[in-house]
Formats: sequence, C-alpha cells, structure tokens
Amino acid sequence: MLLSACADTQTAQKQKIPAATYMGGDNTSAEVCEALKDAGASHVDIFQDWVADFADSAGKNAKLEDNWSDPQKLKADTGKCMDGWEQDHTYSDADCRMTAFLLLDGMLTAKSTEKRYKGTYLMFDTDAIDTVDRYEIIKKKKDMFTTLYGEKKVTDNKHPETTFSDSWKDYGFHIDSDRISLLSIVISDPDSDVVFVGHTGILIKYSDYYLFVEKIAFEQPYQATKVRTIDELLHILSLRPEYFGDEDEAGPFVYNNGKYLQTLKKSV
Repeated sequence: MLLSACADTQTAQKQKIPAATYMGGDNTSAEVCEALKDAGASHVDIFQDWVADFADSAGKNAKLEDNWSDPQKLKADTGKCMDGWEQDHTYSDADCRMTAFLLLDGMLTAKSTEKRYKGTYLMFDTDAIDTVDRYEIIKKKKDMFTTLYGEKKVTDNKHPETTFSDSWKDYGFHIDSDRISLLSIVISDPDSDVVFVGHTGILIKYSDYYLFVEKIAFEQPYQATKVRTIDELLHILSLRPEYFGDEDEAGPFVYNNGKYLQTLKKSV
C-alpha cells in the first residue's frame, strides 16, 4: 500500500507539469526562490524582495494568486497590474532583461563589451537602471547589459538568426553554470535591419523537468513555469502575440546561452 501511495504521489506530481505561477504570495515565491538558491542563482534575496513588492502592490490590485496552474489558463489583467504598481511607486518596475541579469550576476561574464550604448531599443531599461537605486547592481555592469541585450546590425540578411549567436561569440559571453542558462527571444526589426532581445529569462535544469523564471515585462507579473521539455516551454511562449510581427518578417529567434535553437512559431 505504501508503494502504491508513493507511486500515486509521483504520478500526481508529474501531472502538475506543465504548471506556472505569478508568485502572487509567499508560498510560491518561497518555493521558486529556494529553487533559484539551490541552482546557484545570484541575489535571490533581492529578487524575492522585488517579487514581494510587486505582489503586494500590482499583484494585489490584479488579484494574482499564490498557486500553480495551467500555463495556458494563466492570465493577468495588465491594466490593473500597472495601476496597482503606480499607486505605490514613483519609479520604474523591472523587466525581463533586468531580472535575468540580476540573477546571473557573477556567473555571466564577457571578454569585452561595447563601451557606450548608442541605440534606442533599451532606453526604458537604461533609464530605470540609471535613475533607480534598487538597480545599482545592474548599473555597475551596464556596459555588459547593453552589449548583451542591445540591438545588433544584421550583416547576413539570408541568415539573420546568426546575428545574436555571432555577437555572443564575438564578445565572449559565458555563463559559468551547468544548471542555469539564459533563454532569449530575439526580435527582428526589418525597418532598421537589426535584431534585439525582446524577451529573456533564466532556465534551470532538473533531472526530469525545467524551471523557467522570468519577469514578463515592465509592470507585468513575474512568472515561474515548470515544463518537461524546452519544446513545451517554447509552445507556451509562442502563445504570446507580442513577440510576433508581420507574417513575412523573420523571427522571432530563440537562443539558449547564445546558441540558436529555433524560430518561434506563433500558436493560437
């Protein structure tokens, strides 16, 4: 009977994947942060403060729940999130790039960086980093931040998916971890003939599943998602229309630590 009960418990646990949470309370936040610490992520205490701050303001206003649910059914009222954040804060919230960069601090390195960012795609990121004290850790490595995430000129129009990979190699980016990697969705802007990191998050590898931790966008929720495979995660991400342009536009392209995985296909 005990063996049967154990088997049933294991089956139930497997049935919960895929699962996702907005970390709207202490229980899910603590679980995700414990996983981050176990994997060796940096500044998990600061991340937990950011999550709690969002949950107590934007999250409460949008009634974000403190549980795991079906990722495809997880919906947040972004207008209420924005209103809730702005009621309690006079400064900018973090976004996906800033959150991932914080958690990778120390294990993400580069052999060289662009010394001055001249682009415009990261202007909201850099404004927040320059003006808000809570982002001081990112500010200290802002050149690395903008080099990693900023727009890059496409030099091979037949293979624009190589641009981000080439940049990763050219600047010598490396993540010193066998469990944590950086998953990035790179958007192509055909009008300017550049690509840039439109979304990103950190991926933690377990023996039989993955945990993806992200901040969806400025004044939108933090999210943690458990999946069995990377393809399962990409399907979940493909349900977000904001990553897609016109049908004839290249991309968006998906990378894991700078390695091209595939072109994301829009799901409905």
